[in-house]
Amino acid sequence: GGAVVEVEGDTLLVATGRRPVVTGLGLEAAGVELEPRSGGIQVDAKLRTTSTGKVPVYAAGDCTGDRQFTHYAGFQGAIAARNALLPLSDPGLLTSVPGCTFTAPEVAKVGLTEAEAKAELGDAKVRVVMTPLSKVDRAIAEGEEEGFIKVVCRESDLKILGATVVAPGAGDIISEFAVAIDRKLKLPQLATIMHVYPAISIAVQQLAAEVYYETLEKSMPLYNVLGKLGL
Repeated sequence: GGAVVEVEGDTLLVATGRRPVVTGLGLEAAGVELEPRSGGIQVDAKLRTTSTGKVPVYAAGDCTGDRQFTHYAGFQGAIAARNALLPLSDPGLLTSVPGCTFTAPEVAKVGLTEAEAKAELGDAKVRVVMTPLSKVDRAIAEGEEEGFIKVVCRESDLKILGATVVAPGAGDIISEFAVAIDRKLKLPQLATIMHVYPAISIAVQQLAAEVYYETLEKSMPLYNVLGKLGL
């Protein structure tokens, strides 16, 4: 029922994804079960498999059927080794993993998309803030104005839930949002962190500053009262 859009190009790339190849490893004999949906090795939050032997078996990376990013596999490999060899344990399955498609411009994402956040929390409890690259000095100077930075927040407190960046160097910029989500930061907090000008990442601070100033305006009645009290 939607509009029909025609797109012309020289080549059509169909990316169907990959499935783990875990046959012939004798996993059944060790009691290691597979995850039905992905076909990967089933692991718990600490990357431990369902092995029934005296020595626990851990799995990490693409063989688990989780998101297939090199950086995520490397992270899981280090965590699996740490959990296997040292006391206590750290989580190896993450809910928020940054990823990037290295096209021109790059497309990077971390956390929830707008649709995912609204499906989980409801439309009224989600706020989306976006700025186009056409407002960023570096992008204008280099003629790279096609793209945007989009941040998904919880409406009540502006906690960052996810972000999408379409821009040159998006794979670098998205890391800031990965840290923000992991540390449960609110979008206005990024306005108080100094960014380098005229890097494209300055757009993150500018976007956050717009929201920060909005919160200040809403608090003006309180500030006026405090001012009259000499505080």
